[in-house]
Amino acid sequence: MGQNSSGGDERAVAKWRDIVGPDALAYDEAALAEVSHNTSAFPSRRVVAVLRPSDADQVAGIVRVAREEKVPLHPYSTGRNWGLGSRLPVRDGCALLDLSAMNRIREVDPAGRYAVVEPGVTQLQLADHLAAHHPDLVANVTGSSPHSSVLGNLLERGTGFRRHRAEEVRGLEVVLGTGQRLRTGLWAGTSTRQLHHYPYGIGPQLDGLFLQSNLGVVTAAAVDLLPRQEEQRLLMFTLSESALPGVVDAVRGLFLRGTLRSITHIFNDKRILAMTADDRVPTWTGAVAVDGTAEQVALAVADVERTLAAEGAAVRVVAEADAARPGADPMVTAMWDVHSGRPTTAFLHGLYQSVPGKEVPADPDVLDGTSVGYLACMPVAAVDGRTVTDLVAVVEKTCADHGLVPAIAVNPTGPDYLESVVNLYFDRDDPEQEASARACNTELHRRLYEDGFRFYRVGVETMETLTEWDTAPWEAISLLKAALDPDGILSPGRYAPLS
Repeated sequence: MGQNSSGGDERAVAKWRDIVGPDALAYDEAALAEVSHNTSAFPSRRVVAVLRPSDADQVAGIVRVAREEKVPLHPYSTGRNWGLGSRLPVRDGCALLDLSAMNRIREVDPAGRYAVVEPGVTQLQLADHLAAHHPDLVANVTGSSPHSSVLGNLLERGTGFRRHRAEEVRGLEVVLGTGQRLRTGLWAGTSTRQLHHYPYGIGPQLDGLFLQSNLGVVTAAAVDLLPRQEEQRLLMFTLSESALPGVVDAVRGLFLRGTLRSITHIFNDKRILAMTADDRVPTWTGAVAVDGTAEQVALAVADVERTLAAEGAAVRVVAEADAARPGADPMVTAMWDVHSGRPTTAFLHGLYQSVPGKEVPADPDVLDGTSVGYLACMPVAAVDGRTVTDLVAVVEKTCADHGLVPAIAVNPTGPDYLESVVNLYFDRDDPEQEASARACNTELHRRLYEDGFRFYRVGVETMETLTEWDTAPWEAISLLKAALDPDGILSPGRYAPLS
């Protein structure tokens, strides 16, 4: 049991052991210390126990015990929320609810183009399943580990290489803080017909309540899949710093007229140098996929080439054979893979390579246990060239003040908003580097906020500050918390005021 354990903690652990069995419960000091390790170098939390349920019935029982004994729970899927806190809860005194053993793909409907997955289902697991059984469907994957959770990323409002993950929800299965179970959308009822073709259901739509929230434990989700198209091309483009605003505006125009339907990713040189075989790269490099029939792809390629060239970008058209040929640049191969629904370790390898003197371990997923430091700041902004120029200027100035060079991505998701990812890398063996990176991350959030920018995801160390700002209707969210989790036992302080 963790330090300063209470009688309630001990009673809860005894009851939880009856629910999950002794092999799915850990509370020894070594196990509790290990789960606090995180690549962001955030301070450890006092943890009561780690629970590893295998089904939704066990989750409901665990929640009921937590409510009885007033011991808060912090659920996570596979714990790879790197750069934002990994498995850490916001506050001390929580038991960790590790949902990785709930790893069943319950259903794939090829006609309806969806899968029902549990929290432990990984990107690689889903991609392999589709390749083997439903090759006409692909998943929208991220650049994180192949072993990261599909559902965990979705619930954090993560973004794949093709579209925003929140757009893929067709229904959720949830355990509330009362122990009550519910399903959203038409999944809430029963029918001999398909239930996930209409995600909204009848009455208030509840799905959004459980994304970036602490109102329930999601035990399964029906998620969209993408149809594999006849043709695909990857358009890689390079540009100078001065061309960035014009290219961003041009990308907005391509979305508005329907040429682009997939998220565009634009990376600065720091981000690309960690992945490419080249030792010199342009200041900015972009990538976007176009797919459809051969005729549609040809028209889209021509429009993108013409439009971006007019703004000073050099466009390269990549086919599957180009990405797969011997000696192909690993960055190009990785970009092709993720745009084709195939997760890769290339981006994770790049993270290791961004810290001088660090080697990529045989298992790169052990990031939290290494000395590689990684922090993430994730602002959201309009798809507007001048706005992006201002955003980049604030980031670069703040990082320069702390002696850091940021890895930046600006990713237009459509014509309206773009998501930016600012990565700060440091050596956790160097106390000065660690202190500078953490101070920079704090300052970066503050300066961006003061300059009018907002965030689409934040880490556990920023959440308390976030609720002091006016970004969300926190009073109304507190009312929902009181109704759905009246004892406040689910992830206290996670995207909510810490009472």
